[in-house]
Amino acid sequence: MSLPLLIGIDVGTTRIKALAVTLAGDVLGESDAPTPWRYDGPCADVDARLLADTAVSVALRTLDPPSVPGDADVVGIGVTGIAEAGALLDASGTPCAPVLAWYDPRGLADPIRARVTPEDFWRHCGIRLNSKPSLAKVLYAYESVPGARERAARHLGVADWIVHALGGEQVAERSLLSRSGLYDVLGDEPWAPATALVGDLVAPRIIWAGEDAGRVPDRAPFPERLRGAALTVAGLDHEAASFAMGAMRLGVLTDSLGTAEALLRLFPPVDRDTVHRLVERDVGVGWGIVPGYLCIVAGLLTGLSLERMAALLGLSDRDARRAVSQGALAVERSAVPFRIAEVSHEGLTLAGVTEGLSPALAWRASVEDLTALSTDLIDFIESYVGPRTGSMLTGGWANDPMVAHAKREQLGDYATSTIREAAAMGAAFFGGIAAGMLQRPGPEAPPQWRG
Repeated sequence: MSLPLLIGIDVGTTRIKALAVTLAGDVLGESDAPTPWRYDGPCADVDARLLADTAVSVALRTLDPPSVPGDADVVGIGVTGIAEAGALLDASGTPCAPVLAWYDPRGLADPIRARVTPEDFWRHCGIRLNSKPSLAKVLYAYESVPGARERAARHLGVADWIVHALGGEQVAERSLLSRSGLYDVLGDEPWAPATALVGDLVAPRIIWAGEDAGRVPDRAPFPERLRGAALTVAGLDHEAASFAMGAMRLGVLTDSLGTAEALLRLFPPVDRDTVHRLVERDVGVGWGIVPGYLCIVAGLLTGLSLERMAALLGLSDRDARRAVSQGALAVERSAVPFRIAEVSHEGLTLAGVTEGLSPALAWRASVEDLTALSTDLIDFIESYVGPRTGSMLTGGWANDPMVAHAKREQLGDYATSTIREAAAMGAAFFGGIAAGMLQRPGPEAPPQWRG
């Protein structure tokens, strides 16, 4: 018998990653490539077809290593990735505008503000009203791409689009759709003011992560080694990674410390007033990848701020940062009034730079001040969704000695994970659910591979 395999694809901000995984969760092949953005200052976009072709190429390369048997049978493919970015398609399914990166500032929020108040947007869409939501990006396409407004018939999130490009249905997965501005989250339907602005662009079938979205057709031009595989969208990349690590469960806080610090909590549905109060604090609320449950996704600039401090201190490589961080554990902060006074996308405002300030002391103060900001946000979240019963800390900065110490003080005992490319691993598991090979866990259980 041939070996059944699952492929998980993660379309990230900087790279597209993919894993070929057995039903027992063993990784046999992996591959990656840069996300092929075209950059122009702070702006970034990509041809939707090129994005799909790159993702498919990365997926196919996971089958090249000698560890993958030649007769291995790909039975399921799951795709996760970034939110807000998406492909605008015409009635034939052909892209009619570039895909803008989630952070691209060209999204147009003013036409939305002219129709609704920010508070109304928060209550229905679960996110802040700015240039990031897909709705703002569609409005930019309508203004800047000739014929886009007349041709547009559908908007698919990036992961939804890759599934469709592989021959799957046009579907909208809820955790990604929840960050689009096109969708009334609690109403679980297209949001009427958005429809009035850009037309009915939401896919006719709204799915939970892991639901079958069709199969790779058994014909050209679809890759022969992928044909027949069940397809699904595995939702938002942060959530797919948390799921793979066993943390996408009720009561468990996921604290992902990369360039951004992402805080995730799964919780039962709430009313619009609660959504309003959470989003007012810039805490996103949308459906999660566990059917029937919402998920908070809150972001902080912790990792970016630490990168900026490391650059200021001349800590240009990992060994230098680690040495200073190790030394920070032994210094007494109260000797110098140094502190981070303000954090923003533009940079850091520092105060108390006086005699006696050393790199180790500056590092300790910076880590503690940034951790205090996340403590305040965690406390705010818990005032609405209840205290956590456990914590999972992940991301590159979790390996920094001073950061690990501060997080232990903040969270108490926390779990960590050694899973590499956790988002792609989570996507592979959802591919197994779609193929009927793996069982979907409940909201209190981690995923169980078959082995």
